[in-house]
Amino acid sequence: MHLEYGNLVLIKPYDFHRREIVSGSSYERIVINIKDSYIDVLSSEETDLSACFHKMTENNNHLLKLNEQQIVEFTLTAQRLSQELESCEYGSGMLVDAYIKQILIMVNRIFEKKDNNSINNIMPSLVSNTIAYIEENITEEITLDLLSDVFHHNGTYISRCFKKITGIPLQQYIIQKRVTLAKKYLCEGCSPNKACFLSGFNDYSNFSRTFSKHTGFSPREFQSQNMLNQV
Repeated sequence: MHLEYGNLVLIKPYDFHRREIVSGSSYERIVINIKDSYIDVLSSEETDLSACFHKMTENNNHLLKLNEQQIVEFTLTAQRLSQELESCEYGSGMLVDAYIKQILIMVNRIFEKKDNNSINNIMPSLVSNTIAYIEENITEEITLDLLSDVFHHNGTYISRCFKKITGIPLQQYIIQKRVTLAKKYLCEGCSPNKACFLSGFNDYSNFSRTFSKHTGFSPREFQSQNMLNQV
């Protein structure tokens, strides 16, 4: 999708994304990464601050358009958040919570009022359909021959189109998706062995080796580090 001034992109936890600069003009962007577990803590029974992420579908895309007033409000709040994250002054932690709540409430309100038909997906259908198929069948064996049968295109052609659009080789994308899914299961408390098979790896030694290569940690080390960070 083409991004313009005032666009806000919602990205679910563990979703892949990639940006590509198509013009030489300068621009500013604000990136805010929030753990889903942290959003749960900030939410209440009446107000689920993660609702905008859960309600996204293929037809209800990730892009929001902010008006000038919303851009100013969002930018100022993000600047204040950044200042408090770097501050050790009294009450900084509480202000961080407050500013993140303010941002999430704003985003959810804009999301609820958005026009779902206003943004077009410019990704070729073959690539978007391939990504959707991988998402739905990530725990199964996925080969070029299989994709060729599913989409009635030569497997090499599918792979070439996929890399051209995403910048990632198809097989590497599948592996990274499985590693990312395994990280999610490990963070949720699944045993490394269970996370291995739930994420589509059918051999634990291969899973452990691949996971370590991509994260720098063994599955057990990654899980231990994550548990410590949550304490």
